[in-house]
Amino acid sequence: MGGPTPGPAIARALLSKDLRTLRDDRPASDVARAMHWSLSKLNRIENGKVTIGPVEVEALARHYGVDDAEELRRLVRLSVTSRQRMWWRDEHFAEDFTNFIAFEHDASNLYGYQATFIPPLLQIPEYALAVTSSVLRRPARDRRVRNIVDVRLKRQESLWQRLDGDFPPSLSQVIDEAVLLRPVGGGDVMTAQLDHLAAMAKRPGIRIVVLPLRLGVHPGLGGTFELLTFTEDDDLDVVFIETPASDFLLTDREDTATFREITTELLDTDPSGDSLHRALTAAKATLRS
Repeated sequence: MGGPTPGPAIARALLSKDLRTLRDDRPASDVARAMHWSLSKLNRIENGKVTIGPVEVEALARHYGVDDAEELRRLVRLSVTSRQRMWWRDEHFAEDFTNFIAFEHDASNLYGYQATFIPPLLQIPEYALAVTSSVLRRPARDRRVRNIVDVRLKRQESLWQRLDGDFPPSLSQVIDEAVLLRPVGGGDVMTAQLDHLAAMAKRPGIRIVVLPLRLGVHPGLGGTFELLTFTEDDDLDVVFIETPASDFLLTDREDTATFREITTELLDTDPSGDSLHRALTAAKATLRS
C-alpha cells in the first residue's frame, strides 16, 4: 500500500524544493533567460510563492536534463496537484494565515501549545464565538467574528474527515491548566467545552496534555504556537504563531527545529497520560463552586 497523496500545499513545497535541487549551481539568471521568464518568476517558483503549470514544469525539467519518463510524470503530478483550488483560497485573510490553513490540511502531525484559550481545532462553536469576539474586541454578531469562526469550523471538519480516512494524521495539543479554569462564554459554555475535550481525547490519533500550574517554568513560556510536520519530508516543518496584531508562518529549518524540541519537552511532561483527566476534574469542580 502507498502513502497518502500530497495535498496542494505540500505538493507545491515539494515541487519548489525539487526544482531548486535540479537547478543545482546553474545561475538563476541563465535559467530564466533560457525559459523566457523573468528572474522574479523563477525565484517565486523556487520559493513556493507561485505555482508552475504542468507544461512549464516539464519544459523546465527537460532543460535541467531530466529525461526519465516516470520522474517527469511525478513532477507533472505535483504541478497539477499544487494548482488545485481549495476552499480557503476564497477567504480574505492574510497570506500567512491562508498558507497555514493549506499546510494544516496536508499535515501528517499537528502539534500545538496554547496558554490563553482552547486549541482552535478543539473548540466548540459557542466557545469559538466567545473567544474570537473577545480577541477582536467586536460583538459576536460582527461579520469578521462570524467569518473567523466559520473558517475555524471548516478546519475542524477537514480534520475530522482526514481522521476517519485511510491515512489519518495525528493531533497532539498541549494546554496550560489556566485555560481550563477560565470560563470563556460563561459556565454552561465552558462545561460543554470541557466535555468536548474529554470526548475528543478518546478518539484515535488525538492526544491532549495539560500543563499543571504547579509545574512552574517550562519551555512553553516563550509563547503559544502551532507546529505542522509532514511524512513526505522532514525538512518541510511549518510553525504558525498568531498574535492580535499579525500572524507569522515560519518554515526555516533552524527556526522550526526549536519548536520541535519545545514540543517534545512539553509532551514529555505527561508520561502517564492522565494530565487531561486530572485537570478536567479540577476545572469542573471550580466551575461548580
